[in-house]
Amino acid sequence: MRIGLYGGTFDPIHIGHMIVMENSINEMNLDKLVILPSSNPPHKKHIKKTPTHIRVEMVSQAIKDNPKIVLSTFESTDNTVHFTNDTINYFKKAFPKDEIFYILGEDSFLTIETWKNYQEMLNENLIVFARTSTAKDSKLVLAVNKQKKFNPNIYLLNNLSLDISSSLIRSLKKEGKSIKYLVTDNVLNIINERGLYV
Repeated sequence: MRIGLYGGTFDPIHIGHMIVMENSINEMNLDKLVILPSSNPPHKKHIKKTPTHIRVEMVSQAIKDNPKIVLSTFESTDNTVHFTNDTINYFKKAFPKDEIFYILGEDSFLTIETWKNYQEMLNENLIVFARTSTAKDSKLVLAVNKQKKFNPNIYLLNNLSLDISSSLIRSLKKEGKSIKYLVTDNVLNIINERGLYV
């Protein structure tokens, strides 16, 4: 099997995340995609976050109708900092006969040198998702092409880009503006019922 891993804070999960997952499944012929909400991501340790169980609930509701996407609480069962490379290694050991692909966004790939054990990560199967359409001489394309010289298993997906972020959604909600269509209806219900981001 070909298994994709997609980690993040997901505060909240939005349609941009959903498109990343579905497009990765389609373009990379993934048999399964594991989404990993993180309780305490290393690059956001000191940023206030919605309680983990609520973020996990939002993810669970957002993906419940897609049989190819599976929720894992590997990074969200406690407040431990989970480094991406350790997560990849865990799944490679758990599924030794399968191909593991890690999905990361444009911003993450461009700052990957700040990640722990980033050189090991650059040797993995990576799916890099462009946030915006990318010209041939863009910073992201140049960075991916540079690394592909050493690892041909780095794949740039820029056929379906959507510049939506969780921070934008939180800001809109705080300003009392509509976030309809930016998140799924069941995620919107949780946000409204819990009074999040106001």
